[in-house]
Amino acid sequence: MEKIPAYMRVYKIIKREIIDGEYAIGELLPPEPELEKRFNVSRTTVRRAVDILSREGFVVAKQGRGTQILDYRTKQNLNMVTSISETLRKKGCKVRPKNMYIDTIEATPRLSADLGIPVGEKVVRVQRIQLADEKPIAIMRNHLIPAMVPGIENYVNAITSLYQFLEEQYNINIDSAFDRISAKSADFTDAEMLQIPIGSALLYMRRVCYANGRPVCADRLSLVGDRYELEINMEGRYKEDSMF
Repeated sequence: MEKIPAYMRVYKIIKREIIDGEYAIGELLPPEPELEKRFNVSRTTVRRAVDILSREGFVVAKQGRGTQILDYRTKQNLNMVTSISETLRKKGCKVRPKNMYIDTIEATPRLSADLGIPVGEKVVRVQRIQLADEKPIAIMRNHLIPAMVPGIENYVNAITSLYQFLEEQYNINIDSAFDRISAKSADFTDAEMLQIPIGSALLYMRRVCYANGRPVCADRLSLVGDRYELEINMEGRYKEDSMF
């Protein structure tokens, strides 16, 4: 079995601790001498591990202070309709699609129900990998009614934010959406596309977008679980009616 380099071992342990919440956002990592003693490694090894964490956006070196934990998760507020791309750009990420492919498929029963069309009717499918700062963060599949987006196949690799594109190119203004969110593990295809280990945690989102009460888009999104976070603000306490 191939031996894992010491700096990679240190990097993986600290990264997992950050993801698991062992360090609070804004907290400082222990000083280098403490990390050297804890992992029984050299200062060079510690610095290589921390450098990888810095390049991945988990920490930042603060002159005269130490190494600070960053808020590495992209957060999407579910109380407003925003696309993944818009959320990433708001966080300051450089966003671009990779391997975009647009084709036409027949509506499955689920797509039929989401879009309010007969089973087997033609649907435009827009597929791509979304990159944030050149790192894959999501596999995106959007399904649209062909009559609403004529000629969209001519815009391969020209669409970054689909919702914004629909507004500007087709005057389709999405004003509401319904999401179903679940967890899944990355299979072989997911792992290859997102450059993550097989079995990694993913957020899986089924979304239907509406304009003036009419369904216009059915989305299927798989997001890297440890780099994306969903925020929900709730008001009021649900009280169940009871006869007893």
